[in-house]
Amino acid sequence: MKLILSGFPEALDLGSDAVPVLEIHNRTLFSRVCQSLFSELDDEALEPYAFWDDDERRSSRNQFLFVFNPFALPWSERVLIGEVLQRVEGMFLSEDDVRQEIETAGRTLSERVAALGLRLQSDYAFDVQWEMRKYLKAFDFSVDVDSSDTLLDNLIKFLKFASDASFKKQLVFVNLKNFLETEEVQEFYRQAIFSELNVLLLENVPDGASFEFERKMCIDKDFLQS
Repeated sequence: MKLILSGFPEALDLGSDAVPVLEIHNRTLFSRVCQSLFSELDDEALEPYAFWDDDERRSSRNQFLFVFNPFALPWSERVLIGEVLQRVEGMFLSEDDVRQEIETAGRTLSERVAALGLRLQSDYAFDVQWEMRKYLKAFDFSVDVDSSDTLLDNLIKFLKFASDASFKKQLVFVNLKNFLETEEVQEFYRQAIFSELNVLLLENVPDGASFEFERKMCIDKDFLQS
């Protein structure tokens, strides 16, 4: 997959074999590019762009998941948690012994709650049949995020979360390097490659470092479309 921005000197190769970095030093242009990709408007965007998969052009609609604030990662994003719930439900349905054990526990819970209802004056009962997905949602099944963990730990946990969800679209992090040390950037890259995720970094601050598993395209401060 290639990302081509109108008027830019070259295409940026996207993929899971390396982490592409689009480094734009001009703040105005950087803002326009971020806004354009976030809008998913392709040719109609403020800075027009195109996706190409081999010789076929693809729409960018629903192809991006942006992370503007690494301290507020999208743990509840439906496209991620929904896929994880579906995967857990599939595991539940495919393993008879596990399914029977969980269903027995579910019936026990329902019976105990129903027994409490007998102490009340009116009649009470559960309105829906027991289902794994409803159980997971009811008890707020989600990634266990610890506020005391480091940023890198949470980023790695998020990458694993996206991998569990079989996320094949573009995870776009904006100015992530501002918050990481050199060795942390390298570890983030290693985890992204290991998880076979499509991760794109949009960076505004010049970075002269050369990282393993990085594919960088730099736009210097003097380049700005009219």
